[in-house]
Amino acid sequence: MKVYLYLDVYILLNFIMNLFLLMITAVVRQKKCRIFRLFLVSLFVSLLSAAVTCFFWGKSGWQLFFAAVQITGLVRMAFTYEGKHAFLGDCLTFLFLTFFAGGCIGVFLHLFSSVWTTKKRIAMGGILTAVIILLILFFLFRFQLAEQGRNRNVLSAKIVHKGKEYDIRVLYDTGNQLFSPYTGENVAVVSETLSEKIGLAHEQNPLLIPYSSIGGSGLLKAYRIEMVFLSDGAIKREVLAAVSENIKRDDEVQMILGRR
Repeated sequence: MKVYLYLDVYILLNFIMNLFLLMITAVVRQKKCRIFRLFLVSLFVSLLSAAVTCFFWGKSGWQLFFAAVQITGLVRMAFTYEGKHAFLGDCLTFLFLTFFAGGCIGVFLHLFSSVWTTKKRIAMGGILTAVIILLILFFLFRFQLAEQGRNRNVLSAKIVHKGKEYDIRVLYDTGNQLFSPYTGENVAVVSETLSEKIGLAHEQNPLLIPYSSIGGSGLLKAYRIEMVFLSDGAIKREVLAAVSENIKRDDEVQMILGRR
């Protein structure tokens, strides 16, 4: 079969595209992820895709089915699961970016067909160049959104802790860079009023989180909140939240989260 002649190119290009699309999906959906994890997931799925293509060569129905399975599996393995709605949004975003990037790459392949003489060079040169250009454009677009203040938004949420539920307002603020030096996880910030209402200090020993800001530096007491259900469908479990007196009783929000 001809597919074996270009199997190495297929695996390499599939890996590049998987990694590229996951990175862009993470940017668009504001996902916290590790590049090494994306690298491994992209490599695994590209090898799996090559095996499926060889085994089901000429069977378009089966290939379409496994393509859908690979997309959902790729997204599920790459990002932390935050509920059905968030997962569906991640998959649809990945699918949209796949079609968009595929169209752009098709244009580049046509343009470069007169420059490179062999099919391998056309594929490698065109796709690599297109990926680099698209990556730059997406990051410029992301920067523009951040400049317009769209990196901050307020959502309604529900806290479930020790069998009780509390309705709150949550601010997503990418400027919140507070993290735990012990576990490396992002740390949310909650008001003293909310902490007292939930009773965090009465049932847990605090974890001291160092912070540094324009107003000074010091230590914040942090506690675990069992679950936070956000109105966009995302679910946060075992949220590490630091108590801050800077969030006043009459403020619109009671919790500040960092990146999604």
